[in-house]
Amino acid sequence: YKENKVDIALIGDSFTEGACVKPFDSISAVLRQHDFNAISLGKGGNGSLLELAALKEYAEPLKAKIVLWLYYENDLITLESEMNSPILRRYLIEKDYSQNLIFRQEEIDDVLINYIQNELEKEEKEREKERIGLTDNAAIKIMKLYNLRMRINLLPKPKNEPTPTTTPTLIFRDILHKSNKMVSDWNGKMYFIYLPSFYRYSIGDKRPNRDLVMQTVTELKIPIIDIQRELFDTHPDPLSLFPFRMRGHYTVEGYKLVAEVIRKRLEADGYKPINSSK
Repeated sequence: YKENKVDIALIGDSFTEGACVKPFDSISAVLRQHDFNAISLGKGGNGSLLELAALKEYAEPLKAKIVLWLYYENDLITLESEMNSPILRRYLIEKDYSQNLIFRQEEIDDVLINYIQNELEKEEKEREKERIGLTDNAAIKIMKLYNLRMRINLLPKPKNEPTPTTTPTLIFRDILHKSNKMVSDWNGKMYFIYLPSFYRYSIGDKRPNRDLVMQTVTELKIPIIDIQRELFDTHPDPLSLFPFRMRGHYTVEGYKLVAEVIRKRLEADGYKPINSSK
């Protein structure tokens, strides 16, 4: 990436990572098919504070020309738990805090290997308990056909996510402000991408935080690419963009169409890939 220069860095969670499709069907992969040198820094479970950290640790050293901040509708909820991490809070509170992770991959690998080994040991202990005898909880799940009902989407619909308090909302604003300034300081440009959820199209559940989030981004003067409005609301069958018309990540077609909306906007704004021959 350093040698070829980065056109686009994608920041986000599992939707940005490309969960549930093959690597060549993710949003970043589709953008690469259009000659953009795109790198995805998305990871399942990320919230806005982890995304700020990813921006600082990896996008800033690479000086990506474009940063796509992909926002999914549970990001404000995730932010509440992330604020409990003293390390993550430092990315927001301190001006230039960094762990220089991009230069410490061997250390990171060692930590991950140790973590995985510990988790495997824990899993083996749990399996041993199951060999001795089913726990009450496991027996109840079997009687209720829990796993089967989960696979065919017959579990009760979760209650609406709680509306975050003012504090996470203000923190979210500070995170976006700091991120946008960081990108501007290296002469890049940040776009805010709004990704809608399944429930909006299955039961008409309007996310309570959408208007607040969009207002915040607008006030910060960050360009918005509204995937809900530009793709899903105009699609003849938006539920077809979810697997088997069920709750989950987007389908291959869904990811592809999201990437196409982004590509067209970048081209309309006059941006061409660095290494494009066109």
